[in-house]
Amino acid sequence: MAGLRERQKAGRHRDILKAAGSLFRREGFAATSIEQIAQQAGLSAGTVYNYFASKGELLLALVALDGAEVRAAGARLVARPSADPIAAVSALLEGYVDHSLVHLDKRMWRQMMGTALSFAETPLGAGYRSLDRKLAAQVVALCRALQQRGDLPADIDSQDAGQVLFYVCNSLFVEFVADDAMPLSSLKRRMSREVKLIFRGLRAVVARRSLPKRRRRIAAAGFVTSADRAA
Repeated sequence: MAGLRERQKAGRHRDILKAAGSLFRREGFAATSIEQIAQQAGLSAGTVYNYFASKGELLLALVALDGAEVRAAGARLVARPSADPIAAVSALLEGYVDHSLVHLDKRMWRQMMGTALSFAETPLGAGYRSLDRKLAAQVVALCRALQQRGDLPADIDSQDAGQVLFYVCNSLFVEFVADDAMPLSSLKRRMSREVKLIFRGLRAVVARRSLPKRRRRIAAAGFVTSADRAA
């Protein structure tokens, strides 16, 4: 009997999220009421409030659902990354953005981001930041895996590398949701360029460290003498 109740509870939870997502997309977050969500889900408003205290919690739950699904797919990529490290990182980050519009549209992302920033100290704001940290941690895990197989230098901090990769691309995602005219393909092209640029920078640091001290100073200054070329 307890198992049946749990399944019914999970089913109502799914129905509420499905109704909320549909209405938020069609009517907009501000114009949608809990009563409308309840009606579409075939439930009473009181039942919806038993699961979610506010529309903000519903929106965060949709973001969390999106995050859980992309992390599950990302875990498979981290476990078996591509032989090309740039392709491995790009595949993980592109998987995040490919899935970003499954449960939410750009308007809903803007609402979520704005609410999370405006009420940063609330459970809603903290919950949103926690979801971002989980995605960043997965990129860090991939960087560690790449480092262990020799695709990232041993003296590079994989934690820093992963966080830089995630937060640079996350800033591009913010631009994407702010611009209704920007297609997903443009976001992915820009992300690909940024990932390649970061990897180029990492390789340049390692190459410079391998130079004799005097040549490192010259390389940092941006010029090389004929004597240095001959050395």
